[in-house]
Amino acid sequence: MSSHGRSRPRMRIALLLAGLVACLPCWTQVAVAEGGTAGSREFTFRIQMAKGKCQLAVWLTDEQGRFVDTVYVTRKIAQKGLGNRKGRLDGKLGGPRLSSLPVWAHARGVDYGDGNFYPPKNEPLPDAITSATPKAGEFVWTWRPKTPLEPGRYFFFVEVNKSFDKTKAHKYSWYRGQPSVVWQGTLQVGDEVSHGSAVIIGHGDVAGADGKINPDVSTLTTALRLIEDVQASCRPQGGGWNR
Repeated sequence: MSSHGRSRPRMRIALLLAGLVACLPCWTQVAVAEGGTAGSREFTFRIQMAKGKCQLAVWLTDEQGRFVDTVYVTRKIAQKGLGNRKGRLDGKLGGPRLSSLPVWAHARGVDYGDGNFYPPKNEPLPDAITSATPKAGEFVWTWRPKTPLEPGRYFFFVEVNKSFDKTKAHKYSWYRGQPSVVWQGTLQVGDEVSHGSAVIIGHGDVAGADGKINPDVSTLTTALRLIEDVQASCRPQGGGWNR
């Protein structure tokens, strides 16, 4: 075989390798996009609980008030079906506790039938967004969105409720007293770390009939002190709380 003939396989191999190298940047870009790492964020919430055994939910909306996702909800609501049980409302043998976290439930907007927006026990929410009921003290929760969020201004909400927290103005059943209390704060999602503090903006419906927030908290007492402070942070590309 001539030297010219022997060089052809080498040339073909060289061309093939060059083509593979040229394709590598494209593969890298696709992997980043499909892996969800580009534009990812990590949110950290620090909630100072004054009382334990409270039902608690944290969620995010965009600047227009549209629901984005659930960040956290206590396990009794998320997986044990506390808000969607069989039985008579306010019955001692069971029944749905619709007044637990009505603002979150309606904001999420998933109707499980008969106008009940709480997940039933046979349709639990994922483990990634729930835990046992927080104890008194500092409760810290870290959350990474499943889908990267667009840069911009977001609102975070914290709703809290405690059974048997009755007063003369709020005494509705053997367990149901003062309604849920809602806190709200703001976070800027972008390329820099941002921080936000939440304040009380109102309470949920006393019977859990809808998701409206009533700004009049003048009749509430101990319900306003279930949480002492709420702080949140958003950090781009992972990481934790920035002190």
